[in-house]
Formats: sequence, C-alpha cells, structure tokens
Amino acid sequence: MRNSISILTFAFFLACTSQEDKKSTVAEFSDSSAMTNRRSERFFPEKKKTEIFDTLIADRQVKISIKKTYLDSYVSNEYEDEGYKQVDKYRDAEITLIIKQNSEILLDTVLRKEQFSNYADQEFMDIAIFHNYWFKKLDKDKIELFGVISKPETDYSLAFYHYFDLANRKLEFVEYIEEEE
Repeated sequence: MRNSISILTFAFFLACTSQEDKKSTVAEFSDSSAMTNRRSERFFPEKKKTEIFDTLIADRQVKISIKKTYLDSYVSNEYEDEGYKQVDKYRDAEITLIIKQNSEILLDTVLRKEQFSNYADQEFMDIAIFHNYWFKKLDKDKIELFGVISKPETDYSLAFYHYFDLANRKLEFVEYIEEEE
C-alpha cells in the first residue's frame, strides 16, 4: 500500500511539473512580434555584493584585508545572438585595502578606477571596470599587490603593481608592462 501511494505521489509530481513547463513555454513564445524585438539584459554579478579576502602572515604579525564592493555603476556590452539583442552589464567595483601590523593600522585606503586615469585614456576608462586586486607576496619589508582594470570579456586592460613599504608606510604604483615575445 505504501509503495502505491509513493508511486502515485511521484507520478502526480511529474505531471504537475510537466504541465508547468508547457504553460511557461507557450506564454514565452506565443507573441511572434515580441520574439523579433526580444532583448535580454544580464548583470555580472547579478546583485551588488561585497567580497572580503584576508591574508595573515603570522610570523610578521601582518594582516592584509582586501574588500571588493560592487557598485551601482556598470559598463555595458551589447551584441546580437541569433536575432536577439543581448545586453551584459558588468558592475564596477571599489577596493578597500587595509594593512595592519601588530594590530596597528598602517594603511586604510579605498581604490577606484578613476584614480588611475593618468595611466589610461578616457575612452578606456569609460568601458573598463575595476576587475580585481590581489595580494602577491611579502618580501622583506615590502608587500606586493597586483590590480587589474579591464574591459570585460577582453584582455584590454591596465594592470599594475602596488608596493607597500612597512617601514615608511608608503604605497608605490608601478604599471605592469607585458613583455612581447
């Protein structure tokens, strides 16, 4: 008896699921004029969020916190795919960098792509986002960080190093230039 009830419940579930799929398909494709003017819009990431990356270097008592906060501003990439207009909107981000040693804050700063406009033309800055920022290494008293501002889905970018000197507490910018083969 229990097996019969389980089988009937399962069959009912399948029938309901199948019917819902058919309804949504019919509603989605019933208007042919909507199909010719169809436009799809996506956000990357879908919602604003914050990502935090903490690095602890125990023997030096150094903590590096990189907080990436996605913003309301974005750049758009529009293209056509099988007759449909697709608009991908890539959210820009700002980076909060906090460096502590022995629980003392040595650096607390916010980085935005606009701060790097001296190293790229305005046309690039209009189509680029602050892609990411990473801790690379600690070498003696210098922390090496790496950042990328780029046009989404391409290799068109402004890549750079930041070197933070623990002794004099200065942050130095060095543009990364890829060596050609």
